[in-house]
Amino acid sequence: MENKVRVEIEIGGVENLDDALRVSKIVFEPTPAEEEKYHNKEDWQKKINEDGLLVIGRVDGKIVGFIVAYKTSDEVMHVWNAGVLSEYRKLGIFSNMFEELSVKCKQEGVKKLTLHTIEKKFPEMYKFVINRGFVEFEKEWIEDDKVGKVEKSKFELSLK
Repeated sequence: MENKVRVEIEIGGVENLDDALRVSKIVFEPTPAEEEKYHNKEDWQKKINEDGLLVIGRVDGKIVGFIVAYKTSDEVMHVWNAGVLSEYRKLGIFSNMFEELSVKCKQEGVKKLTLHTIEKKFPEMYKFVINRGFVEFEKEWIEDDKVGKVEKSKFELSLK
């Protein structure tokens, strides 16, 4: 007999913030500096409340993935932070969350999604954006707390 999991994808709100932050801290294992910069509750809340979105993925009712995105203009939504717990990867959760984000953005008149990633640090995300048709428009060298000097890639995707 197959053991099937029930996957749900939905647009969440600040009521889901604590669970999404819990997932982000497990996924990224941030240093204190990274936690302050990328996994900060007040910052996430502000981004979501000011024309942003929180997309959540649940398995059997438990939040296991998230995408935080915010508008940088009326027509551009920037994916700020995103992840899925390792034990729930390869179930299509991130792809489905991304699709939900894309649909919602189109409904709101957003024409383009942007995101930044580091291939050396997040090779799966890098592959995902390339496979989804994102176009790299800029690279810059940054100093990363965990891996030292790395190249950060900036991508954009036109929504049709």
